[in-house]
Order: sequence, then C-alpha cells, then structure tokens
Amino acid sequence: MSNDAHACESQPDHDGVSIRGEPGRESLDQPGPSLERKAKLFALLYSSHEVDRRFRRIHEAMLDQSPQIRAADFTVIGTDDLERLFAHYDREFFQGRLGEMLIEDGSHPAAFRLSRRLTSAAGQTLRRVRRVNQGGRSAIRVDYEITVSTTLLYNTFAGHERTVTVGGLVCSDRLEALQRIFEHELLHLAEFLGWGCSNCKASNFRALSRRLFAHEAPHHDLITPREQAKAAYDIQLGDLVSFEVEGVRRRGVVNRITRRATVLVEDHRGRLYSNGKHCIPYYVPLALLRKENGAS
Repeated sequence: MSNDAHACESQPDHDGVSIRGEPGRESLDQPGPSLERKAKLFALLYSSHEVDRRFRRIHEAMLDQSPQIRAADFTVIGTDDLERLFAHYDREFFQGRLGEMLIEDGSHPAAFRLSRRLTSAAGQTLRRVRRVNQGGRSAIRVDYEITVSTTLLYNTFAGHERTVTVGGLVCSDRLEALQRIFEHELLHLAEFLGWGCSNCKASNFRALSRRLFAHEAPHHDLITPREQAKAAYDIQLGDLVSFEVEGVRRRGVVNRITRRATVLVEDHRGRLYSNGKHCIPYYVPLALLRKENGAS
C-alpha cells in the first residue's frame, strides 16, 4: 500500500496534499522562489554514508532530548517533537537554509500538526496563500503546515511481521519511519520555497530526494487501517458484517475502513448508493463487527 504524498497547483490531490494560491514570486515584499534558491538547494549533496551518519545522529538526539519519545518504538509524540525534528534536519541536511527562506518570506515558523484522521497518506504539506493588510496596504502572506499521520505511525511496528519501507528505504523502528516521512515532507517544503510548487512524482523532487536523503523511491509502505483490519479482525472492504446498536443487531456491507469501518445498512430511508440500494451509513469500531457469511 502506497502512503506517498504529492503537491502542486491549487487543489488537493488524491494523496491529500494541497497548496492554495498561485506559485511563484507573489509580492515585491517577499523574495519567494528564485534561481538563487534553486541553486542553494541543489548544491546540497551527501553520500549515502554521510546521510546515514547524519540520520543516526538525529535519531539519537531525539531519543536523548524529547520528553515524549523515550524509545525507538515510541507510543507518545507531540507537535514539539516535529518542531525539534525540523530544527535538527534544517541544521544537519539543509545548512539552515529552510529556516532562512521561511524568515525571508515572512513565513517563519512553519506549523506542525499530528493527525489521527490522515489514514491514506503518511504525511501532508500545505502551502496557504492569503492577502493580509499591512500598514494600510494589501500584501501576500504565505504559510506552511506539515502534518504527520499518527494513525499510520502507530499501526506500524505494532506486532505486524512484515517489512516497512519509507522513501524506498527499510525502517527498523517507528522513529526511523517518522524521520523518513518527515524527510519526504521537508522535500515538499524545500520545493515550495525554491520552485513555488511541489510534485513528488516529478524528476526534480526525485533528484533532490536522492541528493539529500538517498531515498530510493517517492512512496511509502506503512501499515494502513485496511491492512490492520484484515490482519487483526479478518475484515476487508465488501465484507458482510453485523453489529449491535442500542440493542438492535444490524447487518451491512463494509464500504470504507479508516480508524473505524463505514458499514452501509440497507434502509429505504437512506440515500441511494452506486450499488442501487438505499442505505444508511454506520461508523463502527472494528472490534464491534462480526463477520457474516452469505450475500447482503
């Protein structure tokens, strides 16, 4: 299952990453993307040995400095940990250039968020452009937000025996997976700052990812809620299941799986679905479902 992210132009795409506004130099008050910035970012180049050395240094620093991350397979994380990761990565890999560009654009600090709702993509980077009033005149404000999926992080290294890769690289613990997810999102941020748009399926992103982090692929393969549902409960899309609501047992078909399952129960009061039936959706914890035999 791919949990990659893609960003460019002005709308959200299927991987959940979006930017709003037009890319490029939007105001004389903001330096914005430029040939000089592109050159500064492309000048960064590390051997695979050097990447691993710096990666390990950040891994050890997080375990040493974070109040929450006390083990490599941590069970608690805070947004301050993402701020801490940014500071480490900007220093170790970007020579402070991301922070400098954010300050130049009036976009410092970037915002960081943890999400339980992000279940199909491991991370997401947003670029928001808006008009603000500064000293009585209109100006452009650009903000950035990096989000990491805690649902996918906590599903991973939770007793499931399979190889986990992020950026095409094998991860041996949850902190390694977090770091490589974060590296991917920092590449989106770097492209936004240098080029004005970002697309992890394009050659520019892939070249940067190899030069900076020795990534071998733009996609991730973490354990998704669908995979967890199949492994833990033998539940998958299209299964006929039953569950109890206020003492009444209902039967329906699993239509979607995130942190809970969306079960469509046939009911003439419901709306018409593509299966040609009127259904009411119920959002049910996976542990409360019982798999049934036969057709719905």
